[in-house]
Formats: sequence, C-alpha cells, structure tokens
Amino acid sequence: MKDITITSLETITAFDITSGQYLFTLDELQNASVAQAQEATEITGKAGRKLNTLKRNKAVTISGANGLVSGGLMEMQTGSNFENKATNVMWTDYITVADGGTFTTYKAIGTTGAEIIGLYIRNADGTLGTKLEQASSASSGYFAYNPSTRALTLHSDITAGTELVAYYERRITADVLSNQSDVYSNKCMLYIDALGEDKCANIYRVQFFIPKADFNGEFTFEMGDNQTVHNFEAEALAGACGAGGTLWTYTVFGEDASDVASKKLTGIAVTTAPTTTSYTVNNVFDPTGMVVQASYEDGSTKPLFTGSYTYSPAGTLASTSITAITISYTEGGITKTATQAITVTGA
Repeated sequence: MKDITITSLETITAFDITSGQYLFTLDELQNASVAQAQEATEITGKAGRKLNTLKRNKAVTISGANGLVSGGLMEMQTGSNFENKATNVMWTDYITVADGGTFTTYKAIGTTGAEIIGLYIRNADGTLGTKLEQASSASSGYFAYNPSTRALTLHSDITAGTELVAYYERRITADVLSNQSDVYSNKCMLYIDALGEDKCANIYRVQFFIPKADFNGEFTFEMGDNQTVHNFEAEALAGACGAGGTLWTYTVFGEDASDVASKKLTGIAVTTAPTTTSYTVNNVFDPTGMVVQASYEDGSTKPLFTGSYTYSPAGTLASTSITAITISYTEGGITKTATQAITVTGA
C-alpha cells in the first residue's frame, strides 16, 4: 500500500444503525479527526524493572467542526427529532404611526386584552422610551388592540410619524427541535470521505467507516461577530451488528477503481429472534429486535437492515394455524428465504 497525503476532507455521512436509513451529511467541514488511544499498564519486576506492558481498552474519538449548523447532527446530539408543526415565536415589530391607521405586521396572540407584551415609543437615538399599556380603549399612556384586524388604537397625543416598538407572540408553522431533559444523544454509522494523493500525484479516495458512533451530547454554538460553527464529538464503539469488534475501517481506492463482480448470495438466516414471538389472532407480526444475516459463496456474511427484506404474513395473523413467519431477501437476481417460529393463540 502506497503512502498518501490526505489533501482534502469531503463529507461525513450518517446512517441509522438498525435500518440503514440515510440521516444527514456534513459537507461544509472545517476540520475532522479520528483519534485513537489505548490504556497501557506496565508490569514491573525487581527494582521497578519494566518486564512487559498490558495493553487494553482501545478508545477512538471522532471530532470536528462543520461550517453550517446541521439539523441532522443536532438530532443525533440531542436524541430528539425535528417536527414541522404549529408553534409560538416571540416577534419584535417596528411600527410607524400613520394617519390612515396603525397596525402590527402580524397578528399578536395571547390573553384576550393583553395580546401585546410590550409597546414602546422609540426615541430618536433608537432606544426605547415611554411604555404604553394595553387597555380596552385608548387614552393617554394607553392603547387598544384588535387582533382580528391587527389595528392599534392610539391616543391623539401620539402623532403620525412616531416610531413604536412592539413585542408580541405569533403563531406560525415551523421546524421545531425540543431538547428534552430525559432524552439522550444517539448512535449511528458514519462514513468519513476524503481525497488523497501519493508521491506521484495519483489521486485516491479515502474512506473511514465507523460502524457504531456514539455521539456526545455536549456541544456549543458560539454566536457573535464570527461564523457560528457546529462542533461535534463521537466515540466509536465495538459490537455493532455484523461488525463484531471493529471500531473503524480505513479504505483507500483509486478514483477510477472499477466494480468487482458481486458475491453470490447463498442463504439467509435469523441470527437473533424478534423481541415478540407470541401473538393472539388478528395481531400483526413485529420484527423489532430480529436480526437477519445474509451468507455468500466466499464465506462472508452481512446483516440485513429492516426494509431490505420482506416477510409474510405481513398483515394480521388471522389464524392459530400460523406457526412461522417467512423472511425473503433478493440480491443479484437470487432470492433466499428463512423462517422464524411464532405462536398464535385465540383471542
């Protein structure tokens, strides 16, 4: 294997460990690192002479910074999911009093008769001046508000051209991520892609694959004059489904590398039974916890993610005579099946 220089970091892409579903891509990376460490215990003899070293507990940390704030990465770090839903937001409105009527830009919501949280006369230097109070009708120091028309009714001592600043809540539809106190960061598969070059200027693609990356829920968004970057850190864990003790793999291949002939599928097997194997009539089979593994003619195996195979019956278990679920998987024009025993009892 030739020595290469990694010349550029391209992307980090995340996939769900169980289903293989695509999660997110970090494609504006400022930097990233794969750091490996291990614990070493010295075995000593007389006079403290070093006889041997006991090495154990490899630790691998993946960290870096993305130039854009990534919604998918936030979901991974918080353990929560974005929802597109109706929600309240606080709004700051800059309003100029007009002879034809003065209105808020958007509809203020809240307690009837107190929809506007704060209404201030804006001073010439931009600071907030006198605060006006909401009431049922306008008078000196007080204003009225009609949320259905967004109209502000002001006393005559506030003349046209006066600038106001209003604070109120709006009801909008938005993408919302709620960071729940009892939910923690998630795990995923990671692919780190980079470009490299050898001494003869040949270009290579470099890929680190982390089968099981456990994301750290501690991160900071620094906001101000400088660009806000999205920092991240994850630990590689052994024991990912189908990966055994692998913490990461490092693959180097030419940009023009050709595809090799596909391995021939020889069979599939259920290596871990589903969580539930006992049902009553008209229940539906639940594959949660089930691990299905494909075997190939070269002796290799791989886990099959949920959605890559089918099973039947997939609908209701309509009879107590059903004793097994049949799993089917097709690859390279070859279909193989396996069965998982279940029991179905009367209602």
